[in-house]
Amino acid sequence: MERPEMDEILENKGLNAGGKLPLLTRRAMLSSLGIAGAALAAGSVIGGTLGTSFAAGRPVSGEVYGRKGPPDFLAADSLDASCCSFVAVATRTELKALDTAATAVAFLGESGREGILEWTAGDYSAHIAADTAEGIFIKADAIAATTGAWVRIYDEIDVRWFGAAGDGSDVTAAFAAAISLSQFLGLNRIVCKNSTKQFKIVELRITDDIEIDLGGATILGDFGAWGTHSVNGTPIYWTKNVFYSVEADAPSVTLKNMTINGQSSPANPMIGGTPLIDFRGPASPANSKVTMENIVMTRGSNRRYTTGSGIAAPTLLLDARNMEILLYNLDHVWIDDCTLRSSPGEMLQVQSDDARTALKINRLYATKARDGNPSTKWSSSALNVLNCHRSSEMRNSHFYFFTKGAVNWESDGGLIDSCTFDYVDDSNGLDFNEAGSYRFDNHTVRNCYFRNIKNVGIRTAGSNELFENNTFEDVNLPIRFEAGVLGNPARGAWLKTNQVPLVNNTVRNNNVISCNASHTGKQEISALGVSSSIFIELKVEGGSIVDRQPSIKKSLFGVWGRHVRLSLSGYFGNGTNALVYLTGTATCFARDCIFAPEAGESVNVFEFENLTVGARGIVLDNSSRTTVLDAGNYDFRTTTVTFNRNSINVNNSPDFVGTTNNAIVNRDERLKGSKSFDPASISSGASVSTTVTVAGCRTSDADAVLVSASVSTAGLLVTGTVTAIDTVTVVYANLTGSDLDLAAHTLTVYVMKINA
Repeated sequence: MERPEMDEILENKGLNAGGKLPLLTRRAMLSSLGIAGAALAAGSVIGGTLGTSFAAGRPVSGEVYGRKGPPDFLAADSLDASCCSFVAVATRTELKALDTAATAVAFLGESGREGILEWTAGDYSAHIAADTAEGIFIKADAIAATTGAWVRIYDEIDVRWFGAAGDGSDVTAAFAAAISLSQFLGLNRIVCKNSTKQFKIVELRITDDIEIDLGGATILGDFGAWGTHSVNGTPIYWTKNVFYSVEADAPSVTLKNMTINGQSSPANPMIGGTPLIDFRGPASPANSKVTMENIVMTRGSNRRYTTGSGIAAPTLLLDARNMEILLYNLDHVWIDDCTLRSSPGEMLQVQSDDARTALKINRLYATKARDGNPSTKWSSSALNVLNCHRSSEMRNSHFYFFTKGAVNWESDGGLIDSCTFDYVDDSNGLDFNEAGSYRFDNHTVRNCYFRNIKNVGIRTAGSNELFENNTFEDVNLPIRFEAGVLGNPARGAWLKTNQVPLVNNTVRNNNVISCNASHTGKQEISALGVSSSIFIELKVEGGSIVDRQPSIKKSLFGVWGRHVRLSLSGYFGNGTNALVYLTGTATCFARDCIFAPEAGESVNVFEFENLTVGARGIVLDNSSRTTVLDAGNYDFRTTTVTFNRNSINVNNSPDFVGTTNNAIVNRDERLKGSKSFDPASISSGASVSTTVTVAGCRTSDADAVLVSASVSTAGLLVTGTVTAIDTVTVVYANLTGSDLDLAAHTLTVYVMKINA
């Protein structure tokens, strides 16, 4: 729904905030002035310059029309003579001295306060008391406020009317006056209609709901030496608060269309301070909201709380978190079309003690590039999301040029969609497990692009994670799951430990274009469980696409798992050591897979090292290998493994050969062995026997044995029995009345794994 103009609000109310008098709006005033007044009002309100052409005390109509009065076509207008008795004055002092009996309307030409005011009868004492800076309501010198006042014609409350010159000087008091009056009138909105203005604001406390829309103007922070180093006595610099609120007030605040410039300088030591923006919600959930729309934040000051800084460390949740914008314990936060740049500290932090904050971010751009030297950058992160509501989300945002992790999302729940994480040279792109210390669950990351990340693209220590349709280019470790982090419940119950299995995790249809050439990890998808009881359950649907990676940026492993329960489906072609590597205690079920190791790279399909697997722990079903293995490589390569004889099973997969260096492979739930056999002539009623080696069979399994000969065995009873480990004894018994002499043939034995 479109927001109604102030005129409509006031006309609908019909009364002022005190419930006594109609307020003078531009619409009502233009209706009363007629065309001559309308022309003046339009010129003065929109252009803001007509007052410079009027000499104080001269009638306005002559200035508007270049003659002493209005043109003849206005003669029949209903405007009476008294409506034209208005003049231009240069200052409020002159305005206050006017004879209100002779002059009903005046144009105020005072710089920054230009506009039309009308003398309005009535009790305006409360309005004048509320308007301490004389922005809208001005008392006449010789007339009591209970009798009348000069009232500005306006649509919206402009901060310049309250003495905010916009020349870079401190205008905190003027902003406070404009905000206070707007709240008194029930409008709760102030604006600036000149985008070139610059306003310095220092520690302005917001106590009630307000919208501040500066139309592109700039807020300047107060940067200076506000502290002293407790050890060496040198000054410490930071930027003081611009806007802040406290828990007791917990207002809803909207900031729109402004640049907030902290004015920090890298030439000064910045090791302490307070956020530029610091808004707090109430002690208990309510309806406290902060909206930031089309905001640029730049040149904040470093928030490092180092030894000797003389600044007490913050006590909010994580002591080491220091930020330029802090939004704490709010019920709702909306951030749209904002830019964060050139600040040494953490840029934006949204946090909650009780997971109440529903955060919605759209079109956020953040960079650590320095304004003065954009080829260099500051450290620290752009965004910290701490213990917010599970419905929180971020879309269509871009993070560029970082040293530390770009985004730390340390909350249960969250959707990250269509975002870009570009250039992080010492940490991670998107981190759900900052510092490898905390467990958070239920995140979805989709349609995102990660490029030039020197460590991990997406790092998590959670369950119920879904990462799909993401692209990774020049990323060392695109996706990593980490179990067993310690947490820190003493500092917040939400900082829970991670000594539990991580389950129901899915990685689907991601594309790894290349890994980062400067790192040696190069594991496209890695899952690091702790033990057989603290494992990671992970489903991978499609590990890569068919396009081959650049030669110096190829991944070593497509999937790397330790203490995992792994499910695979789709295409797997990346990895110069192995497509899939498993260690620890693991299981792997691959269904409907295509494995395509790259020729010439000496790649194993599966590599098992120091791995323990039970019966049917490795199962492939309806899978194939579409490329030829290089000499010396295998479908299953094992090194120091503890396997059950029935650990590896390949079913319904005729195009997957299942070669191995040192393992037993069961095919279609059966073991197979064969030999050439040329028995001597078998007398009637006699029998002959032979043994066939069938790797993996055991006398204890009581499995079924099938025997096949490549020649006719008519008249013979052919049986097979597992008589020792890896051995089947085959007996040919002649049941005919004559001797039988079989030709040399191939004897094939199948041991069906009925009992694993």
